[in-house]
Amino acid sequence: MGKTALVVDDSRTARVVLQQILKTHDLEVATAESAEDALAYLRDHRPDIIFMDHQMPGMDGFEAVSAIKNNPATATIPIMMYTAQQGELYVGQARALGAIGVLPKQLEPVEVSKVLESLRIIGEDAETREGVDDSPAKDDSGDYPSLANFDQDLRMMIQDLFDQQRAILRRELRDSHDKIATRIADEIRPPVTDDFDAKAQKPESAFPGYLQIAIAVMTVVSIVFAWLFWQREQSWRDVEQQNVDLRRALSERQAMAEQDSIEIQQQLGIYRQSLDIATSVALDSLVWAANQSAQYGINDIPLGDYRHSVLQKLSSHLEMLNFRGLVRIESHVGSFCMSFSQQDGYVLAPPDLPATQCDRIGFEPGDAYELGIRQSVAFANFVSLSRERTVGAIRYEIISFGNLNPLLDYPATPAGVSASVWNDIAASNNRVDISVIPDL
Repeated sequence: MGKTALVVDDSRTARVVLQQILKTHDLEVATAESAEDALAYLRDHRPDIIFMDHQMPGMDGFEAVSAIKNNPATATIPIMMYTAQQGELYVGQARALGAIGVLPKQLEPVEVSKVLESLRIIGEDAETREGVDDSPAKDDSGDYPSLANFDQDLRMMIQDLFDQQRAILRRELRDSHDKIATRIADEIRPPVTDDFDAKAQKPESAFPGYLQIAIAVMTVVSIVFAWLFWQREQSWRDVEQQNVDLRRALSERQAMAEQDSIEIQQQLGIYRQSLDIATSVALDSLVWAANQSAQYGINDIPLGDYRHSVLQKLSSHLEMLNFRGLVRIESHVGSFCMSFSQQDGYVLAPPDLPATQCDRIGFEPGDAYELGIRQSVAFANFVSLSRERTVGAIRYEIISFGNLNPLLDYPATPAGVSASVWNDIAASNNRVDISVIPDL
């Protein structure tokens, strides 16, 4: 049994366009011009997917999605909303109500194909059947140029700095401890003294024996007291000298510690400065690489799948650098010299056509602004989920300058200028610039 889709839009033109795109995938398409008609249709039918416009008279798209998801009989039907509005708030509100995603109002066949493939409603050959090639001209199979070994070099540089500082501090602390321990051990080691000869030679005397014994005893007692006094004085002098040496060693150690602290602070300051320089160089290299393919084709979506892949790689490198700040994405629209074709509408004018004969040069500022904010589903979802993914560390800002801020100036007048020369300048101005602004 074939797959079916329901298109809900109050605009008949929008319904017909989306209906034709879906029919190229062999889908049976039903349409409803209001949310009320869609709810009536769902009482008896169960389509495989619903495409819901946002702004409609009466019940709007948000209210319709809420009603469908609150009904158990229709709650499992996937709903894809599409609208001209942009912004994280709108995407988050749509997802909160149960929509699986948001598409821009000016739908491209390839975007519809990717939605149908992701829901397994069609096979993987949908893009081939539609004949649409949305892949960028640039081969993005590899990583950024000149950045293949950047992360490894940065990690090695930081590791070498830490290893050098750790070895210096360990060696100096070990030498200081050894010197102090040796000095204190030498000072407190007891002095080696000669054995005291206590033997007193017995003098020849004519004194009686008891007098000689008394004199000997008094002499021995005097010598003992003198020796004890000398020992006490020597001990006090030794203790006092030890205290002086300890105070000197402590003062020297404190001075050395203060000097070591000053040197460590200086070395840490040098390291922080080196790290800041390395981080700044890394950010400049990442921005340079991200802007190597800033230009996009006249029929390409400026914020499409290619820009989504560039943003993914850039964000991955920023997270490895622990970057916190803003990623600014600025889109610009070139003012091309175009000719009108009944079959294809406005197309690039022939190269040799004088610019004065162009049917149209550029778009109105409002139209150029709308073209500059066109996004693919993958890009819009990546940006809307960035705050949750990085816990608020990396934020994104999208700015469309339209055709008001060209990189290269156009000729003052198209007179004497060919369409080829004019469109070369417009192609350079048709670009997306990415910059990073770290938090202070």
